[in-house]
Amino acid sequence: MFHISDGGDNLLAVSLFFLLFANCTAYFSMDAQKYQVSRENRSDSFTFQLSSILHNFAVIFCIIQLCIVYFVSAFYQVMGELWQNGTAIYYIAQVEEFSRPSLRYIVDNYLWAVILFSYASIVMKLAFPFTIMNKRVKPFMVAGMIIFHLGIGIGMGLLTFSLIMIVMELLVFTDNEYKKMYYSTIRLMRKTQLRFLRRTRAVGYRLFKSQRVIVFYDGWCPVCQGIMSRFKRMDYFRLLDCLSFRDPNVVQRYDLDPAEVEKRMHSALAINDSVKLKGIDSVTQISKRLLPLWIFVPIFFVSSKLGIGGIIYDYVASKRKLVPVAHCDDNVCRLP
Repeated sequence: MFHISDGGDNLLAVSLFFLLFANCTAYFSMDAQKYQVSRENRSDSFTFQLSSILHNFAVIFCIIQLCIVYFVSAFYQVMGELWQNGTAIYYIAQVEEFSRPSLRYIVDNYLWAVILFSYASIVMKLAFPFTIMNKRVKPFMVAGMIIFHLGIGIGMGLLTFSLIMIVMELLVFTDNEYKKMYYSTIRLMRKTQLRFLRRTRAVGYRLFKSQRVIVFYDGWCPVCQGIMSRFKRMDYFRLLDCLSFRDPNVVQRYDLDPAEVEKRMHSALAINDSVKLKGIDSVTQISKRLLPLWIFVPIFFVSSKLGIGGIIYDYVASKRKLVPVAHCDDNVCRLP
């Protein structure tokens, strides 16, 4: 195990030397966007091509160094008697300098896991140089090595060493592979979100139909339109029906006071639209139906009772700008 630590230190020194020739600010830096623009403008220049060659060689040398460290480390482990019988981690846990309470707890209560982890570390290190060329196996191998080093960092307290090794392992993926993983993650999140929305909306229709709320907002206010759009995205149970009071049919149908509803947003239960709440009370009623806003319901409720919420709401509402619909001509908008 001590050979692993020394290998990590040597890996850091050699990798830092190679990374001097690599472009380490192409993505995660303050000038990353500026670099992408300049890259498109000078992609055919000799300087850019030379820098790309040096960058690629630097990354390849770091990966080769990483493979050598893993293979040599596993070779030493195979020759060690303690690693052969699976008790190496047990004896490491007895060394106070390289042992943390979490490692001692696992060693004392889950000896089978310690033995399994010992043999798995040898197998993964030996297989690492030969599996990173396979695109299908590589993600699983890198994920396994990351878990392995997280265990070292937490159990043995070698945080710097673990972080260095994890960062170096992430070099084995190309830009296209990272982009592919990013888009795959986005698609998975969208599918999960759609499934979640379908189920929650079905629950809303079935169990919370009586809690549906009609929201009367200002359709001429861009800020109000943006807020309603966010409300709809958070409306997992489909409990909001957003209507613009600028529609004359809405005002007549729900018996709204145009002057009052223009000052403050109104809301009412769909099953009893005669009782309408307005201002901060309407915000509280809406927040109760939106799961991400539940944490703010006590704040809105208390501020409403103290009178502070109403004052703040009226101030913000009075500052909003209106863009009348179908009343604009030659860059001039006239209120009817």
